[in-house]
Amino acid sequence: MQPVTFLDVRTGVFQALEQAFPSIDRYGEEIKEGLTTPCFFVKFLEPSHTHELNRRYVRELPFDVHYFADTNKDRIDMADQLTSVLETVQVNDRPINGINMSWEIVDEVLHFFVTYRMHVWKQKPVYPHMQTLEVKEEVKV
Repeated sequence: MQPVTFLDVRTGVFQALEQAFPSIDRYGEEIKEGLTTPCFFVKFLEPSHTHELNRRYVRELPFDVHYFADTNKDRIDMADQLTSVLETVQVNDRPINGINMSWEIVDEVLHFFVTYRMHVWKQKPVYPHMQTLEVKEEVKV
């Protein structure tokens, strides 16, 4: 099984938005001037990677999905839809659940917050196998 990267989860969020809202543009690098509404802008907040035990780590990836729309009604309706759309995203053909969902409208932009939490394991180190060993045995009397 290949390890899950931060960009894999981001891609999963983009794919979920594309599947649910194919006619709405999605951005992830920068917010351009003159955007045509409606559109999404997906932003990482502060991802964390915390060591737990041995080779096990926990990754938390919080996102702020901005939604630009013309009316407050559209923004509130989209917040309701995003709770279902982003509840589970597919990452490397496996589902990852979103937690801590919340939203707010600031300066006529919907900010939908969701965090994806997962356990990851570091691969076991590969040590070279021992070569050959010759043993000479004798019995002393």
